[in-house]
Amino acid sequence: MKLLSTIRAALATATLALALPASAAYYIDDTTGSPTYDRALVDFTGLSAIGDDVAYDVFSFSVSEAGLYTVRSFAEGVVTGDPWDQMVFLYADSFDPSAPLVNGVIASDDYNGNIGVSGFDIALSTGVAYFLVTTSFYPEETGRYLNVLRGPGDILPAIPEPDTYALLAMGLFAVAFAVRRRTQDDML
Repeated sequence: MKLLSTIRAALATATLALALPASAAYYIDDTTGSPTYDRALVDFTGLSAIGDDVAYDVFSFSVSEAGLYTVRSFAEGVVTGDPWDQMVFLYADSFDPSAPLVNGVIASDDYNGNIGVSGFDIALSTGVAYFLVTTSFYPEETGRYLNVLRGPGDILPAIPEPDTYALLAMGLFAVAFAVRRRTQDDML
C-alpha cells in the first residue's frame, strides 16, 4: 500500500513538473523531525493557542521580476483524502522563529476550505528576500508536502552568503589538515 502511495506521489510530481511554466518552482519536503516554534495566527495579530511547538520548514527565495505570484502547498494525503493539516506563512526580509509576528506578510490555512491545501496569490517585488514557512495547524501533525510557486519571473532560491562559504572552506581545510597529519603520524 505504501509503495502504491509513493508511486502515485511520484507520478503526480512528474505530471506537475511537466505542466509548470519555466518561471515556476516546486519542491517536496517533510516537516517530520524539523525544528519547532510557536506559530502566529493567519493574520499575524498574535500567537496561536493551538499552534505552539509546531514543526516547520523554511524555503528562502527572491523573484527575478515583480508581479503577481501564486503559492500553493499540498500536504501528503490530499489525493487519497487523508491529509495532515498543514499551513503556509510568507515573511519578507527575514524570518525569526523566536519572533513569528515580525515581518509576516500573508498566511493560509485550508485554501478554499480544503484541509491539507494552503495557498495565496500575492504581489512580490524584486530585491526582497522572502521566506515561505510550511508548518502545521496542530503540534502533533507533521508530514511530507509539495509547495508550488509560480509567477511572471523566476523563483530564485537563496544562495548562502560569502561568509558561509568561507566557514565551509575553513572547515574543509581543518579536516584535510587533520587527515594529512594523521597519515604522516601513521607513517612514522
